[in-house]
Amino acid sequence: MADKYSELGREIYANIGGPNNVKSMYHCMTRLRIKIRDNSKVDIQGLKDIDGVLGVVNADTLEIVLGSGVNAKVAQDMVSQVGVKENEEFPTSTYQSEKSEVQAKAAEVHAQHKAQLKQTWWRKALGHISAIFIPLIPAFIGAGLISGVAGILRNMLTAKMLPGSWNLGVTILSMIASALFAYLNIYVGINTAKEFGATPALGGIIGGVVLLPGIAAPVTIPNVLDGKPLAAGQGGIIGVLLAVWLLSYVEKWSHKHIPDSVDIIFTPFFTVLIMGLFTVFAIMPIAGWISNSLVGGINWVLDVGGPVAGFILGLFFLPMVMLGLHQILK
Repeated sequence: MADKYSELGREIYANIGGPNNVKSMYHCMTRLRIKIRDNSKVDIQGLKDIDGVLGVVNADTLEIVLGSGVNAKVAQDMVSQVGVKENEEFPTSTYQSEKSEVQAKAAEVHAQHKAQLKQTWWRKALGHISAIFIPLIPAFIGAGLISGVAGILRNMLTAKMLPGSWNLGVTILSMIASALFAYLNIYVGINTAKEFGATPALGGIIGGVVLLPGIAAPVTIPNVLDGKPLAAGQGGIIGVLLAVWLLSYVEKWSHKHIPDSVDIIFTPFFTVLIMGLFTVFAIMPIAGWISNSLVGGINWVLDVGGPVAGFILGLFFLPMVMLGLHQILK
């Protein structure tokens, strides 16, 4: 039997022309925000008459007020029926809102999910990593090229091929290029949260936690593995990926068990608190040990030298950039 959230979603679809009339949707604090393809198919009064709908605002984006907590669960159910994520564009050849066809689509999505479960773990892991880092490729290209230009100009300054007045320009170029790599943890945290169905802003917070903002000498946080001070950025991207993946489970569990009326308050609070502490005292030390081990392996390759080292480092250079390990090659 359908729960109240799926029933509410079905009734909303029935009054907005079905999923095939939706371009995209997402939830905010208290409401669903739906981009409609054809507004003539939307029954505003019908939406207002639905039990559970607290209000309707018909603007550029159709806004359906459901209340905090309820809106997130209804949105998740509605996009799941179509097989997309929030804020993703609905396919143009989607499905009518009749119950039988919605159920057929749900069965199709379930079958696709089962097929995905049969994939090997490493294929699924690569799929997730691709979804997280592919959106960052334009940023890597832009920042990388600017960094390269800055490096060439800096070498020309060193060789006295350019006047010293160029120093400021080179510094500014380096600053622009560093904007990506200095805050890469936050960007990755946001994308990881999107990929695993968590709130992107919460993923960004955890990415920022790894940078230990506000912690400055003489204040330190002990590393639980060796008792030494925890370093800002320790564990890097590896820690962010692991922490935000776990965050997605904590947030989903909280949405399921916290009452709708206070979900918007306590779910973010408990999710950030639990994962913030766990990230600092467990994930960062462990991920830091993993990163140090990888760095040790890279240093061993450098010590070997020769064409073999060049081949290995060239083969793994892009993954090293994604994990922030390329810095040791400077």
